[in-house]
Amino acid sequence: MRSLARMGVTLMRSLIRLTCAVLIGVSAAGLALAGPAIDWDPIFTWEPGATATNSPPGGVLQGVGIVSKFDVPFADLDASDPTKEYTIYVHGLVSLGTTATGSGSFILYTTDYAGGSIEVYEDLTPDASYDPFPPNAGVPGDFTDGTLILSGQFTSFTTQTNNFTQYKTGNMEGGVNWTGGSLYTRTFNANGRPCPGLFTGGLTWYPPILIPGYIFRHDGKIDLNCPTPTVPSTWGHLKGSYR
Repeated sequence: MRSLARMGVTLMRSLIRLTCAVLIGVSAAGLALAGPAIDWDPIFTWEPGATATNSPPGGVLQGVGIVSKFDVPFADLDASDPTKEYTIYVHGLVSLGTTATGSGSFILYTTDYAGGSIEVYEDLTPDASYDPFPPNAGVPGDFTDGTLILSGQFTSFTTQTNNFTQYKTGNMEGGVNWTGGSLYTRTFNANGRPCPGLFTGGLTWYPPILIPGYIFRHDGKIDLNCPTPTVPSTWGHLKGSYR
């Protein structure tokens, strides 16, 4: 019995050491927090001269959308409040041209963009609508006529489409550096610096759900990737807490 007890104690200590070692490693590296700070469905985009599978170099991509949900650090904002609307404007993305990979009935079309900005507005007079064939009297104007609560610059931006998905689905993604807006400081980490943003989600160019004049419909979100503060520790300190 004593032998079995000693074996149990030895095993438990080994497990504790392993767990603590993992915790120390995590503490040293820091954790990346990512959450859907802003969610939308949809953003509609347009780009004169472009198609879903070909964006000529120099073309400028733009898009407008309505926020459907907020989460930390904007969880107090109610996107469903009928007296307000929260809108998104993406603009200034300059195409570097489309690259096709694959052949025959399995081709991927990838387009990288340079530059570009993203803005989020709070409007107390809801009026945004996806009017056909932008730009026009309502687009993008009805999506930029409120208070600017967040703005940023894209550090990268890519769209990817194909010729093989049944419902014409792909993805759109970009990195964001936040630069301004009335709620800009909410993006700050513990060191007082803005956390990088990730603009991401799926897109479609399926004709039955597109509006004339737009290329893509995008269902996506913005994640804030904030590293957590690290707390220095030692094996001796952690080991002592289990005695």
